[in-house]
Amino acid sequence: MAKLLTKQELTEHLENFRSILANFDYSALKNIRFFNLESLYDYMENVEHNPFKEQYSALQNELDYLQPYLPFVSSERAAAFLTAMSHAKNDEEIVEIKKDFTTKLRQDFINLARTTTTDSQWNSILATCEEIRSHKEEMTLATY
Repeated sequence: MAKLLTKQELTEHLENFRSILANFDYSALKNIRFFNLESLYDYMENVEHNPFKEQYSALQNELDYLQPYLPFVSSERAAAFLTAMSHAKNDEEIVEIKKDFTTKLRQDFINLARTTTTDSQWNSILATCEEIRSHKEEMTLATY
Protein backbone atom coordinates (compact mmCIF):
# COMPACT_ATOMS: atom_id res chain seq x y z
CA MET A 1 0.00 0.00 0.00
CA ALA A 2 1.28 3.48 -0.86
CA LYS A 3 2.22 5.79 1.99
CA LEU A 4 -0.60 8.18 2.89
CA LEU A 5 0.64 11.75 2.67
CA THR A 6 -0.05 14.25 5.41
CA LYS A 7 -1.90 17.45 4.59
CA GLN A 8 1.41 19.34 4.69
CA GLU A 9 3.17 16.83 2.41
CA LEU A 10 0.29 16.93 -0.07
CA THR A 11 0.39 20.73 -0.13
CA GLU A 12 4.18 20.71 -0.63
CA HIS A 13 3.95 18.26 -3.54
CA LEU A 14 1.14 20.26 -5.14
CA GLU A 15 3.14 23.48 -4.80
CA ASN A 16 6.25 21.78 -6.25
CA PHE A 17 4.12 20.49 -9.13
CA ARG A 18 2.73 23.98 -9.73
CA SER A 19 6.19 25.52 -9.67
CA ILE A 20 7.61 23.02 -12.17
CA LEU A 21 4.64 23.54 -14.46
CA ALA A 22 4.82 27.34 -14.20
CA ASN A 23 8.54 27.34 -15.02
CA PHE A 24 8.39 24.90 -17.93
CA ASP A 25 10.90 26.19 -20.49
CA TYR A 26 9.67 25.98 -24.09
CA SER A 27 12.47 28.19 -25.47
CA ALA A 28 14.48 25.24 -26.83
CA LEU A 29 11.77 24.57 -29.40
CA LYS A 30 12.18 26.62 -32.51
CA ASN A 31 10.22 25.14 -35.41
CA ILE A 32 7.94 22.63 -33.73
CA ARG A 33 4.22 23.08 -33.29
CA PHE A 34 1.98 20.64 -31.48
CA PHE A 35 -1.61 20.09 -32.58
CA ASN A 36 -2.75 19.56 -29.01
CA LEU A 37 -1.43 18.82 -25.55
CA GLU A 38 -1.62 15.06 -26.09
CA SER A 39 0.90 15.36 -28.93
CA LEU A 40 3.18 17.42 -26.66
CA TYR A 41 2.96 14.74 -23.93
CA ASP A 42 3.62 12.02 -26.48
CA TYR A 43 6.65 13.97 -27.72
CA MET A 44 8.01 14.35 -24.18
CA GLU A 45 7.48 10.68 -23.36
CA ASN A 46 8.82 9.15 -26.56
CA VAL A 47 11.40 11.41 -28.23
CA GLU A 48 14.92 10.79 -27.01
CA HIS A 49 16.98 13.81 -25.91
CA ASN A 50 14.04 16.18 -26.08
CA PRO A 51 14.57 19.53 -24.31
CA PHE A 52 11.79 18.77 -21.82
CA LYS A 53 13.17 15.47 -20.52
CA GLU A 54 14.31 16.74 -17.11
CA GLN A 55 11.32 19.01 -16.56
CA TYR A 56 8.86 16.33 -17.64
CA SER A 57 10.58 13.79 -15.41
CA ALA A 58 10.34 16.16 -12.43
CA LEU A 59 6.66 16.77 -13.23
CA GLN A 60 5.96 13.03 -13.43
CA ASN A 61 7.84 12.47 -10.16
CA GLU A 62 5.52 14.91 -8.40
CA LEU A 63 2.51 13.27 -10.06
CA ASP A 64 3.69 9.92 -8.67
CA TYR A 65 3.16 11.34 -5.18
CA LEU A 66 -0.06 13.11 -6.10
CA GLN A 67 -1.69 10.31 -8.10
CA PRO A 68 -3.85 8.90 -5.28
CA TYR A 69 -5.24 12.38 -4.57
CA LEU A 70 -6.00 13.57 -8.10
CA PRO A 71 -9.66 14.24 -8.85
CA PHE A 72 -11.39 13.51 -12.12
CA VAL A 73 -11.43 16.88 -13.83
CA SER A 74 -14.64 16.21 -15.73
CA SER A 75 -17.74 14.18 -15.04
CA GLU A 76 -17.45 12.74 -18.55
CA ARG A 77 -14.03 11.26 -17.75
CA ALA A 78 -15.32 9.83 -14.46
CA ALA A 79 -18.34 8.32 -16.19
CA ALA A 80 -16.14 6.82 -18.91
CA PHE A 81 -13.91 5.25 -16.24
CA LEU A 82 -16.85 3.77 -14.36
CA THR A 83 -18.39 2.46 -17.56
CA ALA A 84 -15.11 0.87 -18.65
CA MET A 85 -14.64 -0.73 -15.22
CA SER A 86 -18.19 -2.11 -15.26
CA HIS A 87 -17.51 -3.81 -18.60
CA ALA A 88 -14.17 -5.34 -17.55
CA LYS A 89 -14.26 -9.12 -17.73
CA ASN A 90 -11.06 -9.99 -15.86
CA ASP A 91 -8.21 -8.62 -13.76
CA GLU A 92 -6.00 -8.00 -16.80
CA GLU A 93 -8.63 -5.73 -18.33
CA ILE A 94 -8.99 -3.87 -15.03
CA VAL A 95 -5.22 -3.29 -14.89
CA GLU A 96 -5.23 -1.95 -18.48
CA ILE A 97 -8.20 0.33 -17.80
CA LYS A 98 -6.51 1.73 -14.69
CA LYS A 99 -3.27 2.26 -16.60
CA ASP A 100 -5.06 4.04 -19.45
CA PHE A 101 -7.10 6.26 -17.15
CA THR A 102 -4.09 7.05 -14.96
CA THR A 103 -2.41 8.59 -17.99
CA LYS A 104 -5.58 10.50 -18.90
CA LEU A 105 -6.11 11.64 -15.31
CA ARG A 106 -2.56 12.99 -15.12
CA GLN A 107 -2.91 14.81 -18.45
CA ASP A 108 -6.26 16.27 -17.40
CA PHE A 109 -4.74 17.45 -14.11
CA ILE A 110 -1.79 19.04 -15.89
CA ASN A 111 -4.21 20.82 -18.23
CA LEU A 112 -6.32 22.01 -15.31
CA ALA A 113 -3.33 23.28 -13.35
CA ARG A 114 -1.85 24.89 -16.45
CA THR A 115 -5.01 26.88 -17.11
CA THR A 116 -5.54 27.89 -13.49
CA THR A 117 -4.89 31.62 -13.36
CA THR A 118 -6.08 32.81 -9.96
CA ASP A 119 -5.18 31.95 -6.40
CA SER A 120 -8.84 31.18 -5.78
CA GLN A 121 -8.83 28.54 -8.54
CA TRP A 122 -5.58 27.05 -7.22
CA ASN A 123 -6.96 26.99 -3.67
CA SER A 124 -9.98 25.10 -4.99
CA ILE A 125 -7.64 22.46 -6.45
CA LEU A 126 -5.77 22.25 -3.15
CA ALA A 127 -9.04 21.84 -1.27
CA THR A 128 -10.28 19.11 -3.61
CA CYS A 129 -7.05 17.12 -3.35
CA GLU A 130 -7.08 17.56 0.43
CA GLU A 131 -10.66 16.31 0.59
CA ILE A 132 -9.62 13.14 -1.27
CA ARG A 133 -6.63 12.76 1.05
CA SER A 134 -8.83 13.25 4.09
CA HIS A 135 -11.27 10.54 2.94
CA LYS A 136 -8.40 8.14 2.35
CA GLU A 137 -7.10 8.89 5.85
CA GLU A 138 -10.54 8.26 7.34
CA MET A 139 -10.83 4.95 5.44
CA THR A 140 -7.38 3.89 6.65
CA LEU A 141 -8.23 4.71 10.26
CA ALA A 142 -11.55 2.86 9.97
CA THR A 143 -9.77 -0.36 9.02
CA TYR A 144 -7.81 -0.44 12.28
